[in-house]
Amino acid sequence: MDVRPPFITCTSTDPVTARERLAYWDAYNAAVLIGLRTSTLSESGFTARQANGALHTMRIAEIAGNDHVIERSSRLVSAYPKDSVFACHLLKGRAYFIQGGGCLEVGAHETIIYDTRRPFTFGFLADMHELLIDIPVTELTACWGLSPDKLPLKVVPRPGMDSALGAELRRAFISFMRAPSIEEAEVLPSHTHTLLRAMVQPYVSDSQGADRSVFHVLAAKRYIAQNLADSGLTPSSVAVDVGVSVRHLNRLFASEGTSLADYIWAQRTARARHDLVTGSLKQVSIGEIAFRWGFSSQAHFARTIVARYGMTPTELRRQSTATGGWDRSSAPARTG
Repeated sequence: MDVRPPFITCTSTDPVTARERLAYWDAYNAAVLIGLRTSTLSESGFTARQANGALHTMRIAEIAGNDHVIERSSRLVSAYPKDSVFACHLLKGRAYFIQGGGCLEVGAHETIIYDTRRPFTFGFLADMHELLIDIPVTELTACWGLSPDKLPLKVVPRPGMDSALGAELRRAFISFMRAPSIEEAEVLPSHTHTLLRAMVQPYVSDSQGADRSVFHVLAAKRYIAQNLADSGLTPSSVAVDVGVSVRHLNRLFASEGTSLADYIWAQRTARARHDLVTGSLKQVSIGEIAFRWGFSSQAHFARTIVARYGMTPTELRRQSTATGGWDRSSAPARTG
């Protein structure tokens, strides 16, 4: 296993002997993702690779392999409890998913959303490649407006907006996995929630499909991420770049439980926290970090940090020094 900063761990069955690969794969997944049992009927044996990322309350994975079956039995649910919902977006291959007595077929560019608290079987009938999003069950309704009793749910993209949402999800994930960065890590969870909320909307309401305005939100978040250190970044400058009014953007961000201004400050606060706990920046003063990310005073900075992380800037820095550096598992603040 190797680690690719800032949040990615990678593994492959290639260095493992053929007879030990299934046991290795199950042990790795139990440690970083979920407890399951893997089997294969492939005459060449099981082969797979996986990259995992931890982004605050969201975990992500990119998995590729040959044909195989994963099972999460009642025994494994008890042995490896997990209060999460998984959204699997299949990039390549054909699969079937069994849970609660029902069976769903899944094809390339389709998404299956399921509850990991219940036993399931997921079979891949050919070489496969998937993106996996792991969120706490509590966020399913809060972030996507979807109740767990509606799961499992298969999302089939229709031509037009639905397909565009899937394409953007694939672009954002693959881009991050290939070249992870602090900047992308801070925007990707919110970006992903926005996309998946729009993708499931036709299944939780009477709407005929995703609203084009979702791309206004995505464009705004991208512009904010690229200009976060600019003192001239304001809701008005974001609205000008996106080409809509501040009022319209605030209505769109309200559906995510925030406002445009609050989102900007949440991102600045997350970036400032990263600087506070990064060992290579320990000689940079707290005042300089506050100024770098647009805070008008150290008092304002301290109040914001305490409200979001429960510690003062000094306490965050001291804790990081005591533990030997930044803890990957405590990632940027969730913002959507």
